[in-house]
Amino acid sequence: MLRTTRVSSTSHVICSQRAACVSSPKMVCRSGSGRIDSRLNNRFGSSYIPRVYQKSRSVQGRRLNVILRASWNDVTFGPAKVVEQKKIANGMHRLLVDVGADASKGYTVPGQFVQIKVEESKPGFFAIASPPDVNNAGMVELLVKNAGETAEKLCVLDAGSEISVSDVMGKGFPLDRIPSNEYHTVYIFATGSGVSPIKAIIESDALKAKERKLVKLYYGAKNREAMAYGDSLEEWNKLYGVEVEPVFSETGVYVQDAFAKENPALGPGVAAIVCGQKEMAEAVRGMFAEAGIDADLILTNF
Repeated sequence: MLRTTRVSSTSHVICSQRAACVSSPKMVCRSGSGRIDSRLNNRFGSSYIPRVYQKSRSVQGRRLNVILRASWNDVTFGPAKVVEQKKIANGMHRLLVDVGADASKGYTVPGQFVQIKVEESKPGFFAIASPPDVNNAGMVELLVKNAGETAEKLCVLDAGSEISVSDVMGKGFPLDRIPSNEYHTVYIFATGSGVSPIKAIIESDALKAKERKLVKLYYGAKNREAMAYGDSLEEWNKLYGVEVEPVFSETGVYVQDAFAKENPALGPGVAAIVCGQKEMAEAVRGMFAEAGIDADLILTNF
């Protein structure tokens, strides 16, 4: 039997402050808050509400699938298990989830994401924080900002809890546009939970930072207590060659301000990666455009 429900296209955003880049109306990438990107409204109109059909089937020894069919998306959900849930910063929780090899096999590029439901909650969008696993062990790490229905439910789950997770979605960051032999300098800009897919980039070593002149991350949070993965910053530099400059907004300084103050030379061979608040992203794009850098060299994961 088919059960019909209605889901608002504004209920959950794909971005970072969700995730920091599966997003809210003020985010520009898919991250961890679990809301739907406002770009869906731009495409379909603010009043657009897709009709969703849910159908369940059980097959012995296989994933139990729930298929959401909407006019803009087809999503298959299957069971997954929370292995670990831990608060790692103010308002930020780290989840280790066993989604199974079938669900995780599509994760090949940092910046991809999954949709998650807790019981009958509306699906939330969450960027994957762990690097792609060549061994495909079926485990993924998520950084969840404790805001929004699904995110709030995830942040109180115990190890062993069952959730519903989609296959891996999205194209991720188009890192092939900026090979290390052509782009000697890459500036990365992330705010809040937007650091989630940036962590995946760094720890996958997809940028080959040590082969470049400079790879530098400007990482913004309200304060040190709100900075997820703060204890990994030194490791990112030592192991992967990525310099990190923490920027704390409670001081009145934002990521774009810190970059502008340093006033680095921009020109040929320079690119950027952005995941975070809309205002920050627009400011970064403006500075790079003024320096004559093509917009295609400012990478996002949507």
